[in-house]
Amino acid sequence: MTKVYSTFRGALCALALLICITTYASSAEAQGVLRFVATTGNDANNCLRTTPCRSIQRGVESAPAGAEVIMLDSGGYGPTVTIDKSITITAPSGVAATIATPSGTSITVTAGNVVLRGLTLIGQGTGETGINYSGTGSLSVENCILNGFTESGINSSGTALFVKNTTIRNGGLDGIKINAGLATIDNCRIERNGPDATPTSASGGYGIYAVGNSRVMVRNTVAASNGIGFVAEDNAVLNAENCVATNNTAVGFRVGGGEVGVASTMRVSNSVATNNGTGFQQFVTTTGSGTFESRENNTVRGNTTEAAGVITGIPGT
Repeated sequence: MTKVYSTFRGALCALALLICITTYASSAEAQGVLRFVATTGNDANNCLRTTPCRSIQRGVESAPAGAEVIMLDSGGYGPTVTIDKSITITAPSGVAATIATPSGTSITVTAGNVVLRGLTLIGQGTGETGINYSGTGSLSVENCILNGFTESGINSSGTALFVKNTTIRNGGLDGIKINAGLATIDNCRIERNGPDATPTSASGGYGIYAVGNSRVMVRNTVAASNGIGFVAEDNAVLNAENCVATNNTAVGFRVGGGEVGVASTMRVSNSVATNNGTGFQQFVTTTGSGTFESRENNTVRGNTTEAAGVITGIPGT
């Protein structure tokens, strides 16, 4: 009798838990925590699971701050998106969600704590910028692909930028440009952005470009076949750990230069510069210079010129 009662009680508890979970999910959706878009959706819908919308923009507009917009299937979800509140936009694993932008900016973020996850942004060789971020909150870009923009893949002047597991390639100018604020970049590939720079040029496309008063930390990232791989100028500080700069036309890692007569700082540790025009460079002009600190665990070999300017060696443990 005790065994039967225990079994019945266990089944009853499991049923109650299932009801609670189902009720919570339904309540969360009804309250706007979740919004859905699909290729079969309609922007006249309310963007709930059974009545999805068609575009990401409509999903964002329909959702309150703090909500999540989820793509249900693979396809194109609009040429542009503007975000002015905290929100998460997710393309789940296995869903190829694309924003193709023939002109202008694919995603503009002006406010809130925003997460972009699993998206593919296509500039088509005519779109200007993949993501433009100017908000006072934060922007996280995770597992995204940005391809073929004429200017920057990501252009950031916001408070806090986080980029992880993302590829930015085939751009006309910069992969990631950080104009102000803080940025953390981890496990990314920045490839073929503005590869027309010459070995003596101070301009051209940059893979990761820290400028202004920005403070940037880059880890586990490859900058390949750009004009210059990693750049810090105009009072910026860029720290690179376990990074690779290779096949960049002009320079692998460069500090200094710019339009403002202030000093910038680059610190490089446990990284490789190879097959570049110049491996490490302190670039001095009449308007700007910089401090280049290199830990003694770096590998700078196989470049046309291994190092130029003053490179300060820093013992490491």
